[in-house]
Parts: sequence; structure tokens; C-alpha cells
Amino acid sequence: MTDDTTDTENDRKGRHLALASLEVGSIALGLKVGDELIAVNGLPFDGTTQDLRDRFGRGTPTIALTFLRDKRKFVVLSNTPNLGQWKEGREYDAEEAEKKAKRILPDGLINWEVYQDANGNYDIQTQRPSTLAIALTPLWYAQMRLWTPLAIWIATIIVTLPIGIWVMVLTQALAWSYFWNTAPEFFRRDRIERGMTLLQVIAAKNEQRVHQYMKREFPEMRFVYEPVQEEPDMTEAEGL
Repeated sequence: MTDDTTDTENDRKGRHLALASLEVGSIALGLKVGDELIAVNGLPFDGTTQDLRDRFGRGTPTIALTFLRDKRKFVVLSNTPNLGQWKEGREYDAEEAEKKAKRILPDGLINWEVYQDANGNYDIQTQRPSTLAIALTPLWYAQMRLWTPLAIWIATIIVTLPIGIWVMVLTQALAWSYFWNTAPEFFRRDRIERGMTLLQVIAAKNEQRVHQYMKREFPEMRFVYEPVQEEPDMTEAEGL
């Protein structure tokens, strides 16, 4: 006689996929060897690498992939299943995971890069070029503390303005296009030169959601431009 209870329990078990090696696509998403894929568009994923490819289908759809790293869950957007070699990850309770699952719609989400320094500070930027970078390029440079590109921008205006207004306008139009497409790379190079490293990539609707994630998952870290709270002066109080 077959033990129906045992069969039922076995049916409830699933097994994650874990990254055994990385490819260009996974490196761009800040993934690491050992990261476990636990959900696709928010729903538990228990399948093979071919099943993952089938989820993407034809074309280049954007899919929300939920990973587990050091007991922390995070979501990244990917338009390719070619993230590296996979191996079997940990076993999990599939039924319990389905109960807790919440569907994630990739539309409206953006991949944010989170950088960290040796002092426990972090900084962020979107992987998608900011509209501010082309609409108000000097303001965007100032906001991102990219002083060298800002100086170059100002220098082009100073040099081309005496030649003629149309030359300056044409030069600025070309500069807008160039800086908009390369804005994320300017940011990366600047932060790396400052000694920062990529912590991870997080898919979120806006900057506020990224900060909320960081405060929840990395409470010891502080946003690099967050005002430092001074300790109260207890000298007078101690003298009372």
C-alpha cells in the first residue's frame, strides 16, 4: 500500500535554482555566485533552467526575478534568462511559499544600483538614463555630485558661445544626447574612483522605496547625503 501522506508531503517540497557561475547579464544585475532564484514575477519558482527560459519566451520581455542572498530577499528586472550556470539550491516548502506569494508586475519598476563605501555609507542611481540628465543636464550633474562632467559642460558653453549662438546650440544638442546615454556610466566611474563598490541592484518603483529597503535590510548603513545627526551635548546635564 502506498503511503499517501508521504507522497503528499513530497509533493509540497520544491527546490530553488542557485547561480553556480555568472555571465555578463548577471554581473550587470549585481548578482553573485550562490544567489538563489526563488520567484518569477513574485510567484514561487520551482523548475529547471529550461523552465526559466520558457518564462521569458520570445523577444525580450522584462521579468521580475526574486533572489535570496544571506537571508535577504531582493528583486531585479531582467530581459534575459542567460545569467550563468545554475545548480540545485535549497529545498523549500512549496505550499507555504505559494500562500505567502504576492504577484509582482514588472511595469513601473526600475533597476537601482546601490553602491557602498568602507564607512558604511551607500549611494544609489537608476540603470535607466534619467530624464533629468537630458532635460536639465547641469542640474543633474550637480545633484549627482559629478563635478568633472559639469565643468566640461560649462567649458563647452564658454568656448562655443563666442563663435555663434547656433554653434553653441548644436554643440549643446550633441552634448545632451551623449550625456543622457552615458549618464549611468559617468556615475559608476565617479563612485568607483571614490572607493565605492556595487553592493547590489534592487528593482523598485522610486528612490523612496530603495531607501526603505536599505533601512529595513541594512539598518547599519546610512545614505551618503543623509544629514548626520549630532550627539546631544551632555556636559551641562552631567553637571546638574
